[in-house]
Amino acid sequence: MNEIKSKPPSTSDQFNKVYNLPIVHWVWSDIRIPKELNEFVATNNPKSSLDLGCGLGRYSKFMAQQGIKATGVDFSSVAIEKAKKEVANDQCKPSFIVSDVTNLESIKQQFDVSYDVGCFHCLNEEGQQKYVSEVYRLLKPGGIHLIWALDSAPSDIRLTPDNIAKIFENGFQLVNSRFSRRRIIASHWYWLVRKK
Repeated sequence: MNEIKSKPPSTSDQFNKVYNLPIVHWVWSDIRIPKELNEFVATNNPKSSLDLGCGLGRYSKFMAQQGIKATGVDFSSVAIEKAKKEVANDQCKPSFIVSDVTNLESIKQQFDVSYDVGCFHCLNEEGQQKYVSEVYRLLKPGGIHLIWALDSAPSDIRLTPDNIAKIFENGFQLVNSRFSRRRIIASHWYWLVRKK
């Protein structure tokens, strides 16, 4: 327990332990859908979406409730199990997959949009590059990828609009960024368009 409080989890085993605790994971879980995600849906009117690092699946569930074919991915099997239980009785259910965002070989179809609310900033440089390749492969040409990331990330990599544009430059164009004090911490939302 002390290890979890002093240092953010970074492996699937560590996240599994946290998601099994009754309260601790609520530190980074959300009760409300961010306005940026609401705007994202309204602006893009997607038919399919991919939620990277979906955790307990709240955003995937929101997407499914909008009539979107939603898929959520997380490397915590405990989080995915809880996400599936949460939507078990819903009419419109997202699909949930246990997988690492840096290696999504099990997913073959492409999506209209993809998004990530708090996963990318946990990755090291190698993980970031693998993530970018996977998002490029899974997002349709012209599709938009939305990211919320801390400016001072748990990965110890400083993230700014310029850094994000550079990291994604080979396959994406950064079309917008917005400063945020979400969770009271300096962060940004980023909108990236997949090049054709």
